[in-house]
Amino acid sequence: MWKFSSISAVTILSLVFAFSALFPTPGTAAEQADAEKAAGHAVDAIETGLMAVIVDGPPLKSDQVKSANHRAYGRGMTCAECHVTSYDFMSTASAQFVNNFPQLSQEEIWNKIVALLPGRERFVLATVRNNQPTATTVDMVLDKDEGVFYVVSEVGTEKLLEIRENPAISAAHFLGWTVAEGGAKEWKSVQVKGTAEVVPSSDPRFYPALVKYNLVRISQERAVRRFDLVRVTPKQIYYFDTTLGAEQKGIYQFWKKK
Repeated sequence: MWKFSSISAVTILSLVFAFSALFPTPGTAAEQADAEKAAGHAVDAIETGLMAVIVDGPPLKSDQVKSANHRAYGRGMTCAECHVTSYDFMSTASAQFVNNFPQLSQEEIWNKIVALLPGRERFVLATVRNNQPTATTVDMVLDKDEGVFYVVSEVGTEKLLEIRENPAISAAHFLGWTVAEGGAKEWKSVQVKGTAEVVPSSDPRFYPALVKYNLVRISQERAVRRFDLVRVTPKQIYYFDTTLGAEQKGIYQFWKKK
């Protein structure tokens, strides 16, 4: 005959919970975690105000194109959030956006660029010498008919000396929401890569370009002695516009000079 010692109700409940933790039954936290992992997990609110859901995907290169049966994802999410993505100078994050989202025609992109840059606009211009970059703020005017930018610069500035040695330049213009200014959370920018040429006042192209530049503080007579012009020929421009997402277009648009 078996003989049992008395066991308290508290001890029995403790044993039940211990065994439940070791051997989870359907509907337990462990199964729920597996289900959530399969479906993805919410991480934060995205551009549209909805919660973003991350679902781990296979590794990919940034020049790969999204398949037709790719699962749905929130506007504003990037490939790198769900995939391990490799990048190099041929395949970049910007190129990934261009490859995987609808692009406007080259003419439409150019018209967007022209609309963003109606007159003298403030840019950051980067030049380089001996692998040392120099970034300066400049006013650039887009001549939409010639397809070039003009910059007026004091004679003898560092950037002019660098351009004469190495014509490769990069420039960026940006406008949109900031923490300080508030307003709609929208951004637009152009990122320009191309070549630059210094045009001195002795060059016959100087005066016609100066007129297009529209000087506001210095007379043209003084400008001839004081300034050189920089003629920037863009080879490629990334046009960035978050409002394009609402039109089901890529927010990065790539324009390339023919």
